[in-house]
Amino acid sequence: MRRILILLLLFNAGMAFGQVGTINLEDCYRLARENYPKLSDTKRQKEISDLKLQNFDVAWNPQLNLNGQATYQSEVTKVNVSIPGVNITSPSKDQYKAYLDVKQTIYDGGLTSAGKSVEKSGLAADLQNFEVEIYSLHEKVNQLYFTVLLMSENEEVMKLKRSVLDERIRVMESGFRNGMVTSRDLDILKAERLLTDQQISDIHAEKLSGLGSLGILINQKLNEETKLLEPIRNEKSNEISRPEIRYFDLLGSKIDQSSQLLLKARNPKVFGFGQAGYGKPGLNMLKNSFDPYYLVGLGVSWTVLDWKQTSRNRKILDVQKEMVGSQKASFDQNLSISLFKADEAIKKADQLLKIDEELVALRTKIAKSSALQLENGAITSADYVIDLNAATQASVNQKSHKVQLFYAITNYNTLTGKP
Repeated sequence: MRRILILLLLFNAGMAFGQVGTINLEDCYRLARENYPKLSDTKRQKEISDLKLQNFDVAWNPQLNLNGQATYQSEVTKVNVSIPGVNITSPSKDQYKAYLDVKQTIYDGGLTSAGKSVEKSGLAADLQNFEVEIYSLHEKVNQLYFTVLLMSENEEVMKLKRSVLDERIRVMESGFRNGMVTSRDLDILKAERLLTDQQISDIHAEKLSGLGSLGILINQKLNEETKLLEPIRNEKSNEISRPEIRYFDLLGSKIDQSSQLLLKARNPKVFGFGQAGYGKPGLNMLKNSFDPYYLVGLGVSWTVLDWKQTSRNRKILDVQKEMVGSQKASFDQNLSISLFKADEAIKKADQLLKIDEELVALRTKIAKSSALQLENGAITSADYVIDLNAATQASVNQKSHKVQLFYAITNYNTLTGKP
């Protein structure tokens, strides 16, 4: 129990400092998405759309307008007819009224429903566009992740070369003390070791640079102790499921909904209306006093002729949909080219990797033989360094081709939409 508590404390301490011990490619994809600054915009976009939909819903609520006015007019209605016993007074030139207008939509020709459909399809397209942007992070993650893997592999090979040089130098120093080896041969090996140290430092710096950039992208603290796990070699995916394809489809759907909205806008609308007020005069213009009044009614509105504006606007939408089709066709063409190149890269790396195994074995065998010849004085240090470098380069090539193969397959699957 005590040991478990100690392990938990150590784990929590590591998490508190934010350092990552090991991480895999899938985690990097997930973290890069979670850390993408514009991801929060999806929530904001939904909030905006919800507010717009609420505005559509209130279109069915009664519209209330409170109005008031006071006027003075130069002339009023007069009845110039003399009727015995009847006194018809003219209204005052100063008139006042305050009234409440009420309007209730009864039938809007499907305009509200069509408007909501346009808003929903627009939101779906906007959210999918975010997915397109976020998906591009996969390519950045791939580049940085496999660059770090490649540098790690090369660093291990160069460190192995340095350990071999250390051993050779140890043996040569013993021979130099015994007068069997010249200082020149020993200096050549030491110079090669310094060059190797320089190469290790250069590779290590590139590795740290890649780790730092990847860490910023995924919002994690990655350092030289962080180990990137080698991905499992997956098979190529032949199913295309890129987010761009769905985005183009949603854009087309939004245009179709907009076209329907234009048609609905021309449908007849039926509404009820009413007015209640208090004024001088009221509805009886011949009564020169303040009176309450009201009126109710039913109205119809129908745009019979719009001089082909709707037709032209729908034509604009048709052209826009054709442009979306062209963009999709262009995307498909570029994707096919990229997939072809990625497939060729897989074949190339796979073929090179098959030759590497035999080549590394031969170069290693030659280097070991040269080491024995060097100890026996049959060859110079310069000759040995040539063979050692050839063996080292063969190992570097093998490691590089292995990483390149993994990267090529991952890149191919990323292009298909299934990283």
